[in-house]
Amino acid sequence: MDYYILANPHAGHGHGQQVTEQLTAYLSQQQITYHLFNTHQPFDEPRLVIEILAEKTADDRLIIIGGDGTISLAVNALPADQAFSYIPAGSGNDFARGLKVSLQETIETFDNIHKATPQTIYVLKYESEDLSGLATNNFGIGLDAAIVEATNQSLTKGLLNTLKLGQLAYLITALRIILFKKPFQVTVNGVTFAKTFLFTLTKHPFFGGGVPLAPNASLMATDIHLVEVDRIHLLRIFALIPKVLKAKHLAHPNVHHLVNQTFELEIDSDQPVQIDGEVHHLNAHQKLRVTTEKRTILK
Repeated sequence: MDYYILANPHAGHGHGQQVTEQLTAYLSQQQITYHLFNTHQPFDEPRLVIEILAEKTADDRLIIIGGDGTISLAVNALPADQAFSYIPAGSGNDFARGLKVSLQETIETFDNIHKATPQTIYVLKYESEDLSGLATNNFGIGLDAAIVEATNQSLTKGLLNTLKLGQLAYLITALRIILFKKPFQVTVNGVTFAKTFLFTLTKHPFFGGGVPLAPNASLMATDIHLVEVDRIHLLRIFALIPKVLKAKHLAHPNVHHLVNQTFELEIDSDQPVQIDGEVHHLNAHQKLRVTTEKRTILK
């Protein structure tokens, strides 16, 4: 049995390189054969998945090293029957948190993988006229998508990234979006929310680097969790934030939590959509269906 490693050395501001070097040194020491495939540019993962599958046999194992973006791109490119393992090396690592995989102990994580038996997990599957794929973390419409889109377009982000203050760019943009983002209407499974501010579908609890948005969600279950937050007065929004951080927000009258195995939705205006940290767009009155897809993991 050989190990095929798909690694993003740039994940987590270079943490991916450190994790990869630590793992490959250990594999060499243990005389375990491995084949390393490093990404060299953004969105390189699908190409590397094709290369790996052309070489890999049924007895070999695949390990993905990187952040939430890396695992999302890789899983989207993998056939549904292809098992994989994951060692986190990103900044947020929400998927790893959802899997209850250590964020720090690379060798311990590999040892668990090495002796693991296959387990079934469920990821989000979304389908519309112009937008389809899988989400390993979240599918968000509204606030989070607007923040990601505005930050990526901001000149400030480039400057602050150069100064290694990239998170400050997100904070500055988030404050501006919170102040000025207009609500939108979404109808989901026959229920209409008229003043939606944040709308997120997820398969595990975490959001934005460990925030417990849907505390009872699980990758091991087929249920999808929907969390919707109404547009409310600014002071009430800021008062809600500590409740979110403490996982106490679902009882709030302006927070709605639905659990189902399928969601069908339609929005009344064009909106940015955040899917595992990448921004897309959903047109007004375009129907979207979200279900789950079964995947196999060794962890």
